[in-house]
Amino acid sequence: MSASTKSPSAPGIPADQAPDLAAAREEIDRIDDEIHDLLMRRAEVVGQVAAAKGPALLAASPIRIEREAQMLRRLAGRHQGSLPFMAVADLWHELIAAMTAIQAPFAAAIAGGEGAIQRFDLARQQFGSSIPVVVAEDARNAVRQVADGSAGVAVLPPPENGGKGARPGEAPWWTLLSPAEDAPRIVAALPFVLEAESDAPVRRRYLAGDGPRAVAVAKAPHNASGDDVTLVVATSQGFVSPDTCADIFDKAGLSAWRLAYADDPHAGPETDKGAGAPQLHLIAIDGHIEGRDERLTLMGKQHGGPFGDVYPVGGYPVPIGL
Repeated sequence: MSASTKSPSAPGIPADQAPDLAAAREEIDRIDDEIHDLLMRRAEVVGQVAAAKGPALLAASPIRIEREAQMLRRLAGRHQGSLPFMAVADLWHELIAAMTAIQAPFAAAIAGGEGAIQRFDLARQQFGSSIPVVVAEDARNAVRQVADGSAGVAVLPPPENGGKGARPGEAPWWTLLSPAEDAPRIVAALPFVLEAESDAPVRRRYLAGDGPRAVAVAKAPHNASGDDVTLVVATSQGFVSPDTCADIFDKAGLSAWRLAYADDPHAGPETDKGAGAPQLHLIAIDGHIEGRDERLTLMGKQHGGPFGDVYPVGGYPVPIGL
């Protein structure tokens, strides 16, 4: 080929390097085609999964946070190279959300008020940019949208204590959770992937409720991911200190910490609102606990504690600390 027919090199790139650049770009295009082919194939398999589930299973929430956690932990364990894993996690969140919507489309409700913009960003990060997102009046309203089926998931502020003698409509959103099989339950702590020095600080912070910037609630099963926090509500007749809560659960062989408490909004108006007022306690337990676990059902009787009913209200996979 004469000099007059040579392909010009890109501006700023020496002519002797141009062939290498062209070859690299061709390789990138080839890889992109492979990725695209695999994505389309993955969508086909997801469609097969949806068909295998049938109408009954598809009527339930398609959200499976524990499965997503397992995927991302596996990918984090094999990740190497210059690409930040946070970017990989964002790509996978988007991918899983799109594939989930193939099985059953769903919308997200975020609690309005202070922090709503952050919750919107976390909802998009976890559940994808393609799902509809609505802003509920407040956290309690967002939970109700999940309960009535108008939203598939709600993104809410972390649980907080209730005010003394607060009216039922003013009680914290977590007091709306119940042990009913089809009730909304906590399924995720957000964000799932975060910068941290090691896994230990992440575990301690999230178990104590200091880590999550938001939590997600959905009508999804509470399944084990392999590294989990279980959340239960315990009732009591009167005040119970955090240390007493931890001690009673420890006697049952469970490592636990109280995240929040509130006067029981379900108690009748004639109930004394003083120190002996019925209370609800939101407890985080290290590990995955099934609802029928005998350690929960015998908590009050067997260990002489102050608790009446103790019932699960969900849980979440322990996030990945990078």
